[in-house]
Amino acid sequence: MIATSQQWALWSCALLLVSPTGAFLPPIHPRQLDPTTFNWSAITPTADLRYHPCFDSFKCARLRVPLDWSGTAQNLTSVTRKWRRDEDGGAYAAIAITVLPAVVPPTDPSYAGPILINPGGPGGAGTDMALAYGKALQQLVDTPGERHFDILGFDPRGTGKSTPSAMCYPSEFDRAIGALQLASFPSVSTEIGLMTQFEYLRGEGQLCKSNEGNGDIFRYMSTASVARDMLEIVERSAVLNGNGTRVGRRCAEKPRLQYIGFSYGTFLGNTFASMFPDRVGRMVVDGIVDADDYIAGIFSKNAVDAEKAIDVFYQTCFDAGELCPLRQTQDGSASDIRQRVDSFLRSIEESPISVVQNGGVNLITAFFVREMIRTALYNPIRVYETLAKTLAGILAGNYTGLFSPNTQEALCQQVPETSPPQTYTWAREATSGVICGDSYALAGDRNVSWARSLAARVIAQSPTTSDGWLRVALGCAGWDISPDYVFHGPFGSPAPGNKSAPAAPLLILSTEVDHATPLENAFTLSRFHKGSSVVVQEGIGHCALLSSTSNCTSGIVREYFRTGTVPANGTFCASDCRPEIPFKGCPGLPGSA
Repeated sequence: MIATSQQWALWSCALLLVSPTGAFLPPIHPRQLDPTTFNWSAITPTADLRYHPCFDSFKCARLRVPLDWSGTAQNLTSVTRKWRRDEDGGAYAAIAITVLPAVVPPTDPSYAGPILINPGGPGGAGTDMALAYGKALQQLVDTPGERHFDILGFDPRGTGKSTPSAMCYPSEFDRAIGALQLASFPSVSTEIGLMTQFEYLRGEGQLCKSNEGNGDIFRYMSTASVARDMLEIVERSAVLNGNGTRVGRRCAEKPRLQYIGFSYGTFLGNTFASMFPDRVGRMVVDGIVDADDYIAGIFSKNAVDAEKAIDVFYQTCFDAGELCPLRQTQDGSASDIRQRVDSFLRSIEESPISVVQNGGVNLITAFFVREMIRTALYNPIRVYETLAKTLAGILAGNYTGLFSPNTQEALCQQVPETSPPQTYTWAREATSGVICGDSYALAGDRNVSWARSLAARVIAQSPTTSDGWLRVALGCAGWDISPDYVFHGPFGSPAPGNKSAPAAPLLILSTEVDHATPLENAFTLSRFHKGSSVVVQEGIGHCALLSSTSNCTSGIVREYFRTGTVPANGTFCASDCRPEIPFKGCPGLPGSA
């Protein structure tokens, strides 16, 4: 049900749709366009935006940006001078961009420019998110006859179709074997499991440092560098019309970012708004990462509401009665169902179950089952029924269909080499590159004592979801690649009206109960960005806009992009749907009827 290649990504609302390695989400099924059908290598990277038709109604480009922003001044004149040097052979990155054009031409008075999007991760590919969610987001933000936007997805440096690629392993075979090894390790809740994973991931960090074949991209993957790339995209977009032809712009006009960021994308948005507050036009951030906790690398806040979200799953099952396959006749409350699952998890922490299936041997480990539960918490409406069926089968000893067919043939298959590669398989490596590079913790401090302290803290927050979080955090154990261009604060922006302030205050969204980015984080962020407003959407799930539909939330977002106004801080919005077993659909939510 959950493939071993889907074990990685962090703080990501839409990462399964953007990468096969995104396991912090369950499968979702928005409008699909196969991202491998377009030959990205046919596009020559350029310092100006030159769009090419792609994926039916989309446009694609590869924007050339300096690999190292640390020596480049921020004004456009200095950037232009820098480009002249880069085009003579200097080091650069090529940022892959996919745009869903507005429904009106740029010459139309209602044309309002591009909205950049980020699906989270870190490591999520925005080009794939644009393909899967572009039309839904465009319908969300457009005001017919008044404001019409392009939806622009980009792959942050090192990820997706951007180059250089943040790869640590020399081949797809080696990468897949590494993932299989990790998936078979004992739970980090045991001492042997913690030490085995610590040592393996410490070695993987050394492997990443030793890989010299990717232009040392790991030194240049900080969130600050991506924020500076976004500013470059904004600048280059401002001098183009819909056909990619240069148009005039008065020197006094300063193009501003319009942005929607989910999960880790909220940290990226926070970073941009803190570094370049006067370059923010509209910014919606949804599913908030606590900036100080993130850059400290201590994972002290992520899972504080996770067990509360899990309780909702068991209560939903209990309320469904005999329609929930996980409930048994003797269950007197939701806690009886939970105790049965928790007892099973404890029993397989050190005694996994072997399953012979599809010509191979697989293991049901505590990590495997806990990830199944944690992953379902991202999209409860869609996934709770499937989770209940799968857990009921596992507890009953029925493992049919639980594992994919043997992938040995696929692993040994020769993959044609292209630049960029056609398939994005290194999201876990990219995740480590961003998280570990952003952290100010020193590699020498990430020792065994650090690992034990980290494990104790995360397990105390959420014993059910701790395995997944800790495998991400432990990925920094041996990481000693330090980028030069970083931003560690101060985070925040002035109130609108100040000459260095955003054009409109930030609009901050969260669900009531989010297992990955708790509601508390949203109000913390609001205190640093003056005039900003938090909208709390009823229910559970990661990211308000993607976990349920809400006419209230949608109306606020549309009005914000139309006028720049935000509601009162702490505004509450009801959800249109709630999790039910069996799944009853949620009209308007991708993947629903």
